[in-house]
Amino acid sequence: MNHVSLSTYGGLIFSMLAATVVAFVLSPLLISTHQHIITLYPSVNLPGLPDLLAWWPWYAVAAVVAQGLSLWLLNRAVFLGKCLTLFATLALFPFGLFFHICYWRDAQRIRFGMLQEVPSELKPEHPQFGFCDEDPLAFGLAGVGCLLLFVGVPFGILALLAGMIIFARNLAGKKKTALLVTSDALYITPNPWLGCYRIPLTQIAQVSVVKNQLKLDIRKESGEQLTLPININVLDRDLRRQARHILLDRLAHAGLLHEPVAVS
Repeated sequence: MNHVSLSTYGGLIFSMLAATVVAFVLSPLLISTHQHIITLYPSVNLPGLPDLLAWWPWYAVAAVVAQGLSLWLLNRAVFLGKCLTLFATLALFPFGLFFHICYWRDAQRIRFGMLQEVPSELKPEHPQFGFCDEDPLAFGLAGVGCLLLFVGVPFGILALLAGMIIFARNLAGKKKTALLVTSDALYITPNPWLGCYRIPLTQIAQVSVVKNQLKLDIRKESGEQLTLPININVLDRDLRRQARHILLDRLAHAGLLHEPVAVS
């Protein structure tokens, strides 16, 4: 349990509070509202909705139990834990999203535990590339979501939440180094939610290139191996081509890239 962050515990507590609200407030309120609407407008009856609302508290409780079990599985069976968090997120949507994001981040930190984590805000003299600025996409989705909610389309909440998540993700990566190439190492932030990792070129055993994604096979002295994908599409749009040129050139000079690669 040493790898569980305080934010993940906070997400679990938030889910417990949300499940309580669902069981004692939201579910009874929605059932009562639905019955009142049916009384006034019988034609808008949705078969199965009352049963779904009646079972929602049980789904919420099961989601919290699944989240607690996933914490126990974090250091034992990460894939199974991710499956449980996905079920919990769907059962407790949208309240389970915070726990899901924090749990995924903890799982990724365990995966990259063999790498050296360094400060995210680097100011070197070497080429440095940040993440794409996706604020326009975030605001566009949020605007569409608000418009759909205003006209009475409940699925607008999905677009609104997607916009909020993208904005938060973009905000998390604004001051972080997505990719930094030096003469002796790569500095990689795999995702805006994560930290920055230093990978000496001497630890890179093999490099393969598939379209706009590099796959690095990293090997440590202890014998541990890790395949780390680098998606160049997440870099600043104006710097993608330049980043690809620089990265491939540095890897080739380090003797790690033996086959010619067409740069598009």
